[in-house]
Amino acid sequence: MKTESDQQLPSVRVRPRWWYRAAYVWTGIGVGWLLLSGRLFSYFRAFRQPMDDAPPANNAELFATAIVWLLAIAPLLWLAYDLGSQHVEARRLNTSILRGLRETWRVAWQRWHPQELAADFSVAPDDDVAAALLQGVAIGAMPLALFLGALPSLRTGPGIVWIGGAGTLFGVMAYCRRRAAAYLRDDPRSWSMFRQWSLLNAERYEPAGRRFVRAQIICMILLPIWWLGGGMLVFIR
Repeated sequence: MKTESDQQLPSVRVRPRWWYRAAYVWTGIGVGWLLLSGRLFSYFRAFRQPMDDAPPANNAELFATAIVWLLAIAPLLWLAYDLGSQHVEARRLNTSILRGLRETWRVAWQRWHPQELAADFSVAPDDDVAAALLQGVAIGAMPLALFLGALPSLRTGPGIVWIGGAGTLFGVMAYCRRRAAAYLRDDPRSWSMFRQWSLLNAERYEPAGRRFVRAQIICMILLPIWWLGGGMLVFIR
């Protein structure tokens, strides 16, 4: 790992400690009620059966459960992203919320020092080929697991090729994004609406990382062509 800069480390914006503690307590109460009432199990049970032969669901109850679930976790997720997006490595690897959950727990319930926190947050990702390959394979396999698991009608040769091709493109994009993240030198603002678009500007990267950005752009162009064209071949055959 490497620090983002050799200059004085920027301070980390931390909200009052009681905010984080209150968010954890609020989430615990909300999720605990959903678990004890059985509503959370019913909610996820509705998505276990394949969509092709799923029985009619109580949409009103599912919607109410989703609203309560969202209200319970929203404050904690907001605080997690607010803190995690300041972590250089997490921000570049799109793991701000996961890292933020770890750091919010640290701020809420453990002892921490501002300088130590600033040093941890300034670490930028290395160009880890193995990690990029693993991430690419995992993300590339997700469409197959999701669509073939939920829609048995796609478990045919053309269907597997169609979904597998889309998954391959997603996997290549994930691999290239992970490789390019190590060479980012002009990091867009974390709360910017156009952050993801800005990250496709090859000039924001060191020369060694620009080829990965260009590969992402090519895959993004090919993805809708493959998805629409392959879908026509699968469903109009």
